[in-house]
Amino acid sequence: MPIFISYSQADSPFVDGLARQLVALKHNVWVDRWELKVGDSLTEKIEAALTQSSAVILVISKNSVDSLWCRRELNAALVREIEEKRSIILPCRIDDCEMPLFLRDKLYADFRADPDKALADIDAALAGISNPFQARFEEPEFITDWAVDWMTDHDGNEIIRLHFVDHGPSYVIVSRCTIICNPAAARNFREQRRLGKTSDYISHVLEVLDNDIENSPLVPAPVISDQFEKFVAWNVASEPESFGVVFTYRRMGKDTGFDTFVHLDNNIRQAREHIKQVNFEPDQPVP
Repeated sequence: MPIFISYSQADSPFVDGLARQLVALKHNVWVDRWELKVGDSLTEKIEAALTQSSAVILVISKNSVDSLWCRRELNAALVREIEEKRSIILPCRIDDCEMPLFLRDKLYADFRADPDKALADIDAALAGISNPFQARFEEPEFITDWAVDWMTDHDGNEIIRLHFVDHGPSYVIVSRCTIICNPAAARNFREQRRLGKTSDYISHVLEVLDNDIENSPLVPAPVISDQFEKFVAWNVASEPESFGVVFTYRRMGKDTGFDTFVHLDNNIRQAREHIKQVNFEPDQPVP
């Protein structure tokens, strides 16, 4: 999900610079003036963005402290922190204003003394949100840790690997999806890496897999009945590209005495959605 930037319109020059720097650092930011179009409902659009955002950057200044709209956004973000029981507010102080009462116990990025360090602090705080190559998915029954890497093997094949660890109540399922690119796909992957668009290409590959998932051995869900590693393999094509896919999986931990269904297709979809969200970049105004 994008990172919502809450600010006073009077601080637009600073916010434009900050937002462009964050986009250059591969963060997905939401700035109202970049997103809103003529005819849009200001209240509805901002409420949706604020509700769905992964984090809220609060630009704290004399202007924002005096802004009724900014106070409303702060209150909404505080309510989310209480309801979700996690920290989502990242304060950025840009002048010698008085800090709002409910933010005084929070560390903030101080753009007054050292803007470069403040930007680095924000970048580090957003790393867990904006990294397209690893994440954690949390559901009532399972927590899934996920990461992706890629390599060129000894034969020159381009390979993408997705690693998953599904944490259950008394056991874990460890799985790995290995995707081998055909020559056309390999050329495209190398070119996208050269252009700095690795995550875009991996997102494309996962979309190809997801679109064909109903025809794969992952549906219906495979069953694990013992500790031995299992695997399924298939090919998927999107001419002129094609991909060989091998999915290995095994159960570890306490033996419950019951078979376990593994929804590996859901892992693919979650990884795809995470990369898609992180990769999203809003249209930026022409300077």
